Amino acid sequence: MSHADEIEERPDIDGGRPPRLTRQIIGHDEGFADFTHSRARARLHHSWLLSGIKGIGKASFAYQVARHLLLNTPADTPVRQNLPDTDTDMRLIDSGLHPDLFVLARGYDRDSAKLRSDIPVDDVRRMKSFFQLSSANGNWRVCIIDSLDEMNKYSLNSLLKILEEPPEKSIFFLITHRIGGLLDTIKSRSRLINFRPLTRPQLKQIITHHLPETAPEAAEAAAFLADGSAHMALTLAETGGFDLYRDLICLLDSLPRPDVESLHVFSDRFGPRGDAEKFPVFSFLLSSWLHRMLRGHIDGQNIVPVFSGEDEVAARFLGGASTGALLGLWEKINDDTRQAEALNLDRKQIVLDWFSNMGDMLG
Repeated sequence: MSHADEIEERPDIDGGRPPRLTRQIIGHDEGFADFTHSRARARLHHSWLLSGIKGIGKASFAYQVARHLLLNTPADTPVRQNLPDTDTDMRLIDSGLHPDLFVLARGYDRDSAKLRSDIPVDDVRRMKSFFQLSSANGNWRVCIIDSLDEMNKYSLNSLLKILEEPPEKSIFFLITHRIGGLLDTIKSRSRLINFRPLTRPQLKQIITHHLPETAPEAAEAAAFLADGSAHMALTLAETGGFDLYRDLICLLDSLPRPDVESLHVFSDRFGPRGDAEKFPVFSFLLSSWLHRMLRGHIDGQNIVPVFSGEDEVAARFLGGASTGALLGLWEKINDDTRQAEALNLDRKQIVLDWFSNMGDMLG
């Protein structure tokens, strides 16, 4: 298997296109300005920690900055500026074959046709070997780690040793979706860029650009429900997330005594004969709904409804269950979603369990 085949094609703000092919990045002006300013002053830190929600454009940012470093553009060039696609180095980066760029991500297991559950220490050792070689052009060597959250404790400790004594003229872009769980020693050795959730107008701009056929009301709903994530906004617009959300609210409204047949028909969408790609979308919508409801309750505000009666459903949940119980359910949904992907668990049964838990809360 070639090096290019090993690179994970992780969708980002361009929908099904991987981040290394992204050219238009919406938002994140502060991050671009911070890096450009540091580079112009010749004060580039060796490790940059890119933190923010998943699908917001962190990997796309890392590739954009890497292009400027690997093409050795003038130090004061704004790193947001796009570079000619005709350049040989650009083509090498796009193909995953640039000799001075190393991407550390979960590998693809061809036998199971799935991504591996984590990034093992052996992959970090390969990265160490990469940095032992001389740069092809005597310029920067760049490593993008996507993401730290998928590294196990052994690979993280091995990475930490590299960050403590970084190779000369090397830059690491460390991507994390959950900075709170990171080792303090990694955070202390990195310069942090916080990626803020994209605004609804920015998300609508992305949807309109990449999916111009999307109906205005569907684009508006996808931008609202995506909770700041460009990847999720595009996914919702592409996969009928608006309809899935409507069905979710209808089922929530039927609790604690839903129609059993309707619930099973709904859950069948995520079972062995359903669409596996719909499960993470559904779990995101349910998790996001609970999060918005709890956030509004804590702030003393009602949930902003997408459909008529949705605020009444939220009020019943808040009246029938404690904040702690709802927070525990939200954490369980997120944990179950990660476990389902890692261990290939029965998605239909997981969804049925979630509704059973919610029914018990309201019963």
